[in-house]
Amino acid sequence: MCKIISGNIFMREGKHNSMRPIVLIFLFISVGVFVMSLPLLSQRNRVTVTAERANIHVDPDEKSAVVETVEKGTVLNLFSSEKIKNIWYRVYFYSIGKKATVVGYIHISMVKEVGEVLEAIEKEIKPKEKKEEIKEAPKIKEIKPEVVSPPKPRVRRPSRIKTGPKSCLGVMAGYSMLRDVHYSDEMNYGGNFCLGISKNVSIELSGLRFQNDVESSVDGLSEGQLSVIPIQLSIQLRLPVTRYFVPYILGGGGYYLNSFALDEEIINAWDALGFDVNEKIENSIGYHAGAGFDIFITGKIALSVDVKYCLVKAKGSWSLSDQIGGTVTSGAIENLNLNTIMFGAGLKFCF
Repeated sequence: MCKIISGNIFMREGKHNSMRPIVLIFLFISVGVFVMSLPLLSQRNRVTVTAERANIHVDPDEKSAVVETVEKGTVLNLFSSEKIKNIWYRVYFYSIGKKATVVGYIHISMVKEVGEVLEAIEKEIKPKEKKEEIKEAPKIKEIKPEVVSPPKPRVRRPSRIKTGPKSCLGVMAGYSMLRDVHYSDEMNYGGNFCLGISKNVSIELSGLRFQNDVESSVDGLSEGQLSVIPIQLSIQLRLPVTRYFVPYILGGGGYYLNSFALDEEIINAWDALGFDVNEKIENSIGYHAGAGFDIFITGKIALSVDVKYCLVKAKGSWSLSDQIGGTVTSGAIENLNLNTIMFGAGLKFCF
């Protein structure tokens, strides 16, 4: 029995030793196939940029932020050969500028797989020429890039037109309507100076001149011509609606320079009788209130429109002198009503 057992054992060991060459040959072939397939596997995991310039995006979306822009011929490593949304590759590569590995997405239209690129190059070059080796990007631990949003472009906005405080010089023209029916309505003209105190308060000094024909009345002046120059000081309360349109209300007082010229026919008639006749009106103080608005055409030029109601009372006198005897007769004219509505429009030049 011992021999049989020994023989069996001997036979089994012989069979086992006879299979060793076959196993070794199989392992050798497997290792060779694996080694030969490594270049193909590495080529399938890389793509080459074929566009002149291609953007690497943070997300698989052309509207997402751009991590970096790469040039034609740059080799990129693929995380997977599967396409994202059928049109994007997820890639990584070493960025010399950032000194780190950049991860992002690139559109498939911008790249080709390395294998396809090599086949195209082989067809173009001569068989004897040596192929240039493609340098593989060094593998470095993945670092998530810091995405920096591009700076917003600076847009120059048009300078705003400031509504106050401003100081202005202006010219005005308008229409004066005296409330007494014995005086005619006439044009007026003049100028003003406005001093801005704050956004809502200004002081205005204005001077106008107007002349009115006068009809003779029992308690008033005789027929002739009245000339009035009101010098008015006003306080404006300005209420800006927009930077272009500024309405305001105003009030104040003034000194009125009054003069009266008697009609020549009346002077000649009395002169024919041997008398010198004269009538005059005194200067007076008045008060006024009103409203208006400024429309700014530019930052320094404004169109101004206003209306004022002026309360003015004046005194006058008359005298009749005998040319032969020298006797003088005189009298006073009381409560001359010079109340006036004044409309005005003009331009203001601000500084």
